[in-house]
Amino acid sequence: MNFFNRMKKYRFEFYHFIILIVIISISQITLSYINTRSTKNLIDKSVDIYRWDTAERIADLTTTSLELLMQGSNFSSTNQTDFSTVIEALDFILTQQKLYKSIEDICLLFYNGKNVIDIDDGKSLYNYIVLQKHPAKTSYLKRKKAKDLFIESRENLFKSETVLNLKENSNVFHVFVPFSVKGEVIGSVYMKIIPNFSSMMKVITSSTDQTGAIFSALILFSILLMFLITNFLVGERDQIQAELYKQREKQLTQKIEEQKEALFTKRIYHAQHKAEKIMGFIKNDIITLSTDNFEVIKNRVIKYANFIGRVVYDMKNFNPPNNVIRNNNFKTDLNSVIRFIVENIFLRVYKENKQYQFKLDLDGSMPILHINEYVIWEILEPLMQNCIDHNKDRDIVISIKTKYLPAENISNVFIEDNGIGFNDEILVVNKIGVKKLFAEKSTTKSKFQNSGYGCYIAYENCNRCGMKIDAYNNKSGAVIFIQIPHN
Repeated sequence: MNFFNRMKKYRFEFYHFIILIVIISISQITLSYINTRSTKNLIDKSVDIYRWDTAERIADLTTTSLELLMQGSNFSSTNQTDFSTVIEALDFILTQQKLYKSIEDICLLFYNGKNVIDIDDGKSLYNYIVLQKHPAKTSYLKRKKAKDLFIESRENLFKSETVLNLKENSNVFHVFVPFSVKGEVIGSVYMKIIPNFSSMMKVITSSTDQTGAIFSALILFSILLMFLITNFLVGERDQIQAELYKQREKQLTQKIEEQKEALFTKRIYHAQHKAEKIMGFIKNDIITLSTDNFEVIKNRVIKYANFIGRVVYDMKNFNPPNNVIRNNNFKTDLNSVIRFIVENIFLRVYKENKQYQFKLDLDGSMPILHINEYVIWEILEPLMQNCIDHNKDRDIVISIKTKYLPAENISNVFIEDNGIGFNDEILVVNKIGVKKLFAEKSTTKSKFQNSGYGCYIAYENCNRCGMKIDAYNNKSGAVIFIQIPHN
């Protein structure tokens, strides 16, 4: 049970079975090759031993027949009929052996002290042994291989009186059998034997091949069956898995939508809070409205109202189109927007609080921006507010600087303070290259304040406007840097 429980932890994919089948196939082919080679070696050794034994038996049997015939002959007889009978018997024995397909050559070899004499007919043999008549001198080149081997092995052959079987290659045997008359070895019967077992080898090889083919077919059939079963099971599993993935995807999509709605609701609350603050300014302006300040208050209230309209639009559109953010019809003076936010939002709130001061260093050569000024407002206002919120109970100077670089056709905006600076934790870059400060719901405030959206909204709007925004610490405090391209 423990083994099966462990196996359940592993997930076998279709390619695992493919690899298994390939390994089994390679193993089968290797085993078949090894088996074939080993079988062939066994057959070769067996046939080699059989060839050796067959060659010796044929040569020994021939020699025995010749010796018995010579031993039984009446050498003292003068009857011509007896001589003819012996010669015919000798010829029959010598020529009969040549009828075998495996016997290439047969003769008797004798050494007269000078030369090796080869005799392959009955009459010459009878004359040489009985009548002591040496045959006519023959060329040494005839049966040169046999004569050379006989000379080399003659001494050992005569002393041991055993059969010598000299192998020239895997098929050719030179057999020397001591030839004796009346108990005395006087020469040797020589045979060149080439045993032919091709037919038997074909039968054995064919049988082995058939067995290997049947075994391989069974293995391949088993592999194919396993492949089909595995393919079916994997297909069923993939189908069920696909259904599970669809259900999981549906659940995740629903959950993501719910999270987006929840986050959007919190962002609406964040925007609504700013709208409520602006509405307070409008009420105050209406109360203080007079003929002397009518134009000033009118222009200010119009900007307040437009900003509230932008906030309401953001409440209805999670991802607004680009033409309501960037458009050639927009003619925004960045410096004017900064002054209005500082003078009519922050200084209006904190005008009696000497703890917060603003210093503006605005470049008069700044070109106009084809960006909705209230989007610029949504970018700058939370960044300025962030300087105030994170430096409570400190005398803070917030410096805002704009600089136009005509050579590069870009403008830079710096929002600096002389406070405690950013926490190192929120300046860490995440996996997608965004600092934690600009991530949604990232804040060092209490989570119950619906915070963590100001810098995120500024970052998102900068991306929509084609700007780059960054945050870092310098020696005197925190710095927010915005780069605006004019192309």
